[in-house]
Amino acid sequence: MLESFMRLPRPTPPANHRHVQEGDLPSAQVYTSDPAPKGRLAGCVLAVLVSAWMLAVPVALIDRFRDTPGAGAGIMTGIVIACALATAGLGGFRFFNAGDVRKRFSVALIAALAATVAAAAATAALPEYGLLLAVPGVVAGVPALITLARDHRRHQTPGTAT
Repeated sequence: MLESFMRLPRPTPPANHRHVQEGDLPSAQVYTSDPAPKGRLAGCVLAVLVSAWMLAVPVALIDRFRDTPGAGAGIMTGIVIACALATAGLGGFRFFNAGDVRKRFSVALIAALAATVAAAAATAALPEYGLLLAVPGVVAGVPALITLARDHRRHQTPGTAT
């Protein structure tokens, strides 16, 4: 009965099957990645914060939208939520993969953030929203756009568009 619960010791694997640890390698073979640019990280954080605000406000005001006549507020709410979801997803992905050199994610994040800022500015015309989305969109979204655009331009190699 005890034998069924006991684990037998495993023999040590041959030398060519052992895991190589970083301390076993010479310093020339140890790979260290470059640190992520601080501007890229800051832009991603601002993009995610703006999109989180843009997702929270329509949810908080959902009762207010039921009483509004017409479809304008509903359509604008859908546009705001779609833009905010895209920005949050791309901003989070770009933040956690800040060392990634693929330019298409940078361009996609800049485009989604620009659409989010435009949607936030467009909601200022609706009395249901007022300035609840426009002010944070401009105050945090525009600096994030500038930071991410500078980072994209700075890390773009000569001779390539994107």
